[in-house]
Amino acid sequence: MHIKDDEKFIKTVEKLIDPAEVCYLYFFAGLKKLLPKKIFKRLLNRTSKKTPYMGFVIDPYCLFLFFELKDIEKARQMLPERYRITKARIFADEEPRHYVGMGIFNTRASTFWGTRLECYLIAEDTETGLPSWIFIDIISNTIIALPTEGVAARNSSKAMYTSSSKGDIYLDISENRSGRRIELKGNILNAGMRNLDQPLWIMGNTSIAHSKELAGAEEDPFAVIFDPAEVEKALDIPLNDIEIKTNTLFPELAEPELVKAVCFPFAQHYIADSPGCRTYVKTPDDMVDNYNRISEIPNLKTFSTKIIRFQFFLGIAVSSLLSVALIIMLLMKI
Repeated sequence: MHIKDDEKFIKTVEKLIDPAEVCYLYFFAGLKKLLPKKIFKRLLNRTSKKTPYMGFVIDPYCLFLFFELKDIEKARQMLPERYRITKARIFADEEPRHYVGMGIFNTRASTFWGTRLECYLIAEDTETGLPSWIFIDIISNTIIALPTEGVAARNSSKAMYTSSSKGDIYLDISENRSGRRIELKGNILNAGMRNLDQPLWIMGNTSIAHSKELAGAEEDPFAVIFDPAEVEKALDIPLNDIEIKTNTLFPELAEPELVKAVCFPFAQHYIADSPGCRTYVKTPDDMVDNYNRISEIPNLKTFSTKIIRFQFFLGIAVSSLLSVALIIMLLMKI
């Protein structure tokens, strides 16, 4: 199985991104406190059924940091029941280890647009046998999708990840509520491309889930569809070229020493499942098959707030009409 037309897929993903939708979602996320959580999530799921796919792009120089897992028992307690902690390879030619991972990137979609830091445990889905990325934390200056919240507001007003013409990379991101922070400076000029471990980087991205804390009672894994070539190789940054100035994210869970630093020096284009939807991918060939199928869908629609907007303004209109009718009735009695 091979990719038929990567240009068509890339252009499809790019066309699915509408900055206006991000603005609408920010607006409704701010009003979420006025609506019962169940109703807001029901509106999101109704929207997802009509538009089961979300396109998003991760901009060049996406960074992954890996630390050795320090407390395996603590990690086990964070996982939903169907998952178990497992060792993994980051690059193809190395011994597997237990890791705590961090993905840092600038990203854009119709549902979020900004800087995002994701923290993961690597586990095995005991129901499918697939390696899985398990979110244990997300810190971002843009909207965050969470199973327990549906849509959560940003939790960081200080989130910077950028690069320079000298090959330097700068990261400084912290969570508003707790003050937990990671700050570093690195350089990628001495980094070399290496083959990544394909079971983790391909199949792991078809089995993405959340920790017990983030998922609540709902364990709802999802998949992303992409060209496997986009995770075939990445830059292996020498650890001497990374200076971590501050890292207070998971001191009890992860060892403080950085053991792997991975950088993707190109944009990555993804189609993700909308909330409540799931694309089942069993093999890398199955991934390519889904990639080719999505590329051929005419006028593919992405996640949109149109239904939410309609329901919201319909509610306002009905409420206004009822208020006017009540006033008229009171006036007639007078």
